[in-house]
Amino acid sequence: MQTLFSSIRCYKLSTRLISFALFSLLAITVCLKLGLWQLSRAQEKQILLDIDQPTLTSLIQITASSLHRKVSLYGYFDNEAPILLDNQTYKKQFGYHLYLPFHSDKHTILVNLGWLAGPATRSSLPDIPHFTGHYQLNGTLSAQQGSPLLLGENIAPATQGPLVIQRTDIPQLRTTLNMPLNPLLLQLNPDSHIGFSKTWTITVMPPAKHTAYAVQWFALAFALSLSSGYWLKKYQTPSKPMQDKD
Repeated sequence: MQTLFSSIRCYKLSTRLISFALFSLLAITVCLKLGLWQLSRAQEKQILLDIDQPTLTSLIQITASSLHRKVSLYGYFDNEAPILLDNQTYKKQFGYHLYLPFHSDKHTILVNLGWLAGPATRSSLPDIPHFTGHYQLNGTLSAQQGSPLLLGENIAPATQGPLVIQRTDIPQLRTTLNMPLNPLLLQLNPDSHIGFSKTWTITVMPPAKHTAYAVQWFALAFALSLSSGYWLKKYQTPSKPMQDKD
């Protein structure tokens, strides 16, 4: 009977050891892959810094891979399709970021015109001025903006007036506005005289930051390897079987 109990105990221990080994291997693999990904991002950023990339001057040149590129575009705003990005505060005051479609070279991109103070009550919206004529815009291409987590529907229901959104979901806005929008956004330079308060600072993570993150992931993988190896070695040591008594 004691031999049976010992066999069952060994089987359970072996199952735990296999499960632990597989989990450790998975965690170490994930850490290594994240470290390698951070290294590749560092190389990409370094390439961007090493190459003196010219400013893009046409929407035809802009694709999804043009993120963070500087642009200078000439065209006009579409005042019939204003968009307000909700929940934007500036100096502890509630407000919105105003976006307008900008037409240039028979293509369209959404432009962030800056921060507008919100009215005293949430039931009303700020007055939106019209931008008439043609403009020369200078800025940087940006990805999706707004809240990463949605509270309800992204686009607030409204019968008239501007769209109120929580996130600049370009595919959704393309459908809602029935407009072929560029996949990126245009973030105006903070010193631009066009628009309103520019509450953003355009920053790009430097290569050294990615390299530091890679080192952290590799160090974590190494620590997991050591601790897992120690634990497996400790519990793989066979214990002396109990002797049956006559």
